[in-house]
Amino acid sequence: MIASTGSAVRERTRDTFDDNRDAIFRRFKNVPYSPDTGVSADELQGMADAYLLEHADQPRILQKASIFRLVLTRGRIDIDPLDWFAEKIDHGDVLRKLTHGARGDQDFGPGLWLEEAAAGALKRGTDWFDQARDHGVTTGPRSGLDLGHISPGWDKLLARGLTGLLDDTAQARASLGDDITEDQAAFYNALEIVYGAAIDFASRLSVLAEKTAEVYADHAVNLLEIGSALSNVPANRPRTFHEALQFMWIMHELIEMEGENVRSMGQFDRTLYPFYRADIEAGRITEDHARELIKYFWHKWYCGTEGAANGKNFVFGGQAANGSENVNELTYLALDAYEELDTPDPKLSVRYLPDSPDRLYRRVADLIRKGHNSFVLMNDPPAVEALVKRGKTPEDARMYLPIGCYEPAVEGKEVACTMNVTVSLAKPIELALNDGLDARTGARLGPATGDAAGFTSYDEFHAAYITQLDYVLNNSHDNIAQAEREWPRINPAPFISGAIDDCIASGTDISAGGAHYNSVGFVGAGLANAADSLYAIKKTVFDEGRFTMAEIVEATRGDFAGREDMRLYLRNRVPKWGNHAAGVDEVAKGVADHFCSTVHSFTNGRGGGCQAALFTLVAAMSFGALSGATPDGRKAGESLAPGVGASYGLDTGGVTGLINSVTKLDFTETPNGSVLDVSLHPTAVAGEDGLHAFVSLIKTFFAQGGYAIQFNVLDADTLRDAQRHPEQYASLQVRVTGWSVYFTTLTRKEQDLYIARIAHAG
Repeated sequence: MIASTGSAVRERTRDTFDDNRDAIFRRFKNVPYSPDTGVSADELQGMADAYLLEHADQPRILQKASIFRLVLTRGRIDIDPLDWFAEKIDHGDVLRKLTHGARGDQDFGPGLWLEEAAAGALKRGTDWFDQARDHGVTTGPRSGLDLGHISPGWDKLLARGLTGLLDDTAQARASLGDDITEDQAAFYNALEIVYGAAIDFASRLSVLAEKTAEVYADHAVNLLEIGSALSNVPANRPRTFHEALQFMWIMHELIEMEGENVRSMGQFDRTLYPFYRADIEAGRITEDHARELIKYFWHKWYCGTEGAANGKNFVFGGQAANGSENVNELTYLALDAYEELDTPDPKLSVRYLPDSPDRLYRRVADLIRKGHNSFVLMNDPPAVEALVKRGKTPEDARMYLPIGCYEPAVEGKEVACTMNVTVSLAKPIELALNDGLDARTGARLGPATGDAAGFTSYDEFHAAYITQLDYVLNNSHDNIAQAEREWPRINPAPFISGAIDDCIASGTDISAGGAHYNSVGFVGAGLANAADSLYAIKKTVFDEGRFTMAEIVEATRGDFAGREDMRLYLRNRVPKWGNHAAGVDEVAKGVADHFCSTVHSFTNGRGGGCQAALFTLVAAMSFGALSGATPDGRKAGESLAPGVGASYGLDTGGVTGLINSVTKLDFTETPNGSVLDVSLHPTAVAGEDGLHAFVSLIKTFFAQGGYAIQFNVLDADTLRDAQRHPEQYASLQVRVTGWSVYFTTLTRKEQDLYIARIAHAG
């Protein structure tokens, strides 16, 4: 075992991250794997293919585990002498190609097992989702099977280590005795294979770190520290703050290699604080070096995304299972590191309680107004109550992590597939106007609900809308449930399963419903467009008699050609959601309530519940591009509204009106998340008075029951100048939805949309 180098760490006298960050980035992107360390990715692929041929009758979970071991024991490895963390293996995505295909921004076609299911048992559902996706009805993963929103139990992993999980496995197996089933035996065998392989992999890296230290003597301090860490983790509980970070990083990479996207890295300031505090008290680390380690650690995720993907979520604040608040000195140290790092990835979620310290509000608000906007701010009372309503204990609900962007899941106990399907709440308006047909292609997408031109009451049109929406929701549910029943054959996941409560005890993989809680997410997008369209018909046709249903149908089918007067009236003269207007707000709440209650009536394919969410992410643009004109005055192809807020440019009542509308929704009925997007002009939050106003706005939103909120603090002139001179704005960040990116990485169309959005806010 390599000796601990804690004393060497204490002797460090100068920071190195800023000196090394660019070189680390380059090596991360172009890893110089040495042939001396293993076989190539192509050779691994050939060996995996041969294994599958030779073991065709083996349970898939064992096939998966055996190939996992093959990759970790035979693949080429590398360690960057400038870095403080190691994980590099040239795995060639062998496992993902076997299961479901994509990793990050790489897409190498559908995985072998998913494609097999899509062409066989899941053909009906795959075909239905393909048509729905192509016409702007739904979006989401193929066949409705979400394999990309998950998080392990970080507390459990750090407390037990992989040897602890192996001990648990042996005890669980022994307790079953002769009653063990073939599936349980296969699961336990798979755990032993993958955890043993991970421990061996860490040992390989540890040995390589020691050898590399001999070659790069100037970097021996960090290399020997890496070697020491990997001689202990992930096999055992970390001994230091550095080892805890190394543990989390290598587990992240191995889980994603197995085939699951880790969408939350845990409650940073709660989980890691004991390691940090112990190091400080023992003199093993200084605050400065801890901040440096955090920057090196977080830089790994930026290296993977380059600030152009959907980010990795780290959570701060909130509460422990007993309700005590988590905020501590590590919270603020990490926020300092984030400011110095100055990249859009990772992204940070901050959970607030009614009595959260004003210092936390002010620090986060100050970071956002300075352009460090990779934050979503979450309100614990409605978030926790929403989970309790869906069957979680209060203690478990308090331990939620935002999975992905804003979708809560109980850490270490819940497999929350939060993005199985996103449903356009606006598309059923188009279908109700066209008897279930798509206005653009004429394809039948919904049931026949009658000729809307002949409807004689608002209730008749509203009923047609609900029929179309329910048709989409019920078909989505049926097909998702079928896909989940095929999950064990598509992507068994033993490596992450052991870190989720109940899987080891029951001998059941997460793919087969082994987790303590199993949920499926239904996301509703474009609430503003649905509500504004319904209210426009109610007011202008049936209350005022200004237009007829026949005129509305004809105008929307023709994209308002020759009826610009009508479109402008519908857009500008009819009250809109997001302005504290009672009539349209009531309609919006009705749509949201119906969507949520319908989703919550479903049972998923793993025996758990389905959970509703209200947000849009990138679906706002993709849905809009495939949708015809709508009675809210929106033209065909235009984007839907962002988040749960107003349509672009139509929140004329300002941020106060927007908040007053949005908080009329019952967010205890959105256990899968929701968010309000707010754009502010820099002058509105400048100086001490501006900071106070900013904090007051956040607190008001929370006090009124709002769920989550995120901000852009920008002015349109800056964005226009960035379009003209992108080389001068390489670090300009914008909050696009559930993540932030560099403005210059957006397409011109996306940039123009943001400029229009910010110009309105200004």
